[in-house]
Amino acid sequence: MSRHSARGSEYAKLRRHWLETADHGWTCHLCGRPVHLDVPPRSPDAPTIDHIIPVGVGGSKLDTRYWRLAHYRCNRRRSTAPLLEPTQGATRTW
Repeated sequence: MSRHSARGSEYAKLRRHWLETADHGWTCHLCGRPVHLDVPPRSPDAPTIDHIIPVGVGGSKLDTRYWRLAHYRCNRRRSTAPLLEPTQGATRTW
């Protein structure tokens, strides 16, 4: 098994565990709206992990301290742009 595929498998397991067990309030840290685990992958409202220090600019893919819950659509829109303000949970009650 190559190092790359082992790392990918490790990330997939960690991601799945984090989504199912972490206390992230099921709120998208980018838009403040609810996120639901049962939405199909890659649909606009699917749950994803946003790396607040993007992997593309040197962030660690496996460091959960820098993970935040986001909708797929919100995460794609942000891409590697810096966050405009700190995220401390929902800014609005839905």
